[in-house]
Amino acid sequence: MQAFPRPIPGFGIRGRDRRGFTLIELLVVIAIIAILAGMILPAVTQASKKAKIMTARTDMSNLAGAVNQYEATYSRMPVSKPSRESTTTTSPDFTFGTVQGPASPGTLWNAKGQALPLIGNLGRGQNNNSEVVAILRDMVQTAAGGPTVNAGHAYNPKNLTLLDVKDVGYQRRPGGAGVPTYQGKGVGPDGVWRDPWGNPYIITIDLNADGKCRDGFYRRQAVSQEAGDLGYFGLRRGPAEAGDGGGDRFEVNANVIAWSMGPDGVADASVKANFGFNKDNVLSWQ
Repeated sequence: MQAFPRPIPGFGIRGRDRRGFTLIELLVVIAIIAILAGMILPAVTQASKKAKIMTARTDMSNLAGAVNQYEATYSRMPVSKPSRESTTTTSPDFTFGTVQGPASPGTLWNAKGQALPLIGNLGRGQNNNSEVVAILRDMVQTAAGGPTVNAGHAYNPKNLTLLDVKDVGYQRRPGGAGVPTYQGKGVGPDGVWRDPWGNPYIITIDLNADGKCRDGFYRRQAVSQEAGDLGYFGLRRGPAEAGDGGGDRFEVNANVIAWSMGPDGVADASVKANFGFNKDNVLSWQ
């Protein structure tokens, strides 16, 4: 009897022809992947945003602890003599804001290389947070080699490192043009401490020892007034004094406060604190 070869599954005499996916099946798979991606990506983005907000809040908490430890050690606030002496009735406290420096009229930049809005003091000297950072970290010069207010350890003679913050570098915008763009949160080569979105932390320190901080931005009634002397997020308007800036006297009960312009990197002095660009600001006292 003649023997016949055993058929291989899918091949041979009785095997079925093999085929790949049809165009319709591929389109269905692609559609399913797109739907899953559309469901997952927003959740990932939201989780990343929340993580950065928590990081900013942690930074602010660490700052408050560092300032309190400095005050307990030196019986003064980590502020230079020129900043202390610039106190006025209008601005009894000091807001370290977005200006490039005490002698510079320009403002710092955001992560896109754009100039930030002016945030600072009313009727007194201006500076950014590099002053406070240099004193709390006992920095005598910046990573770029420039001098700080703490040259010779003038404001931190015990050489204490009270604020643990990493240093970050920068790269210039595409093509090498424009201003530096800082990468990630930390202290840049200019000595400025930036938040997770690449913008400087705004820091206000109580200098008239009344236990209240009158921030250069949130002091404004256009921003903070909710009703009468009651403000948003726990602020209240301070007592009126001659030449005190009119109704822009909203204060926080604290000896140091800090805030970030948040994910959008914008603060708008023409709208309320809980609205528009200000809505996502991250506040240490909220």
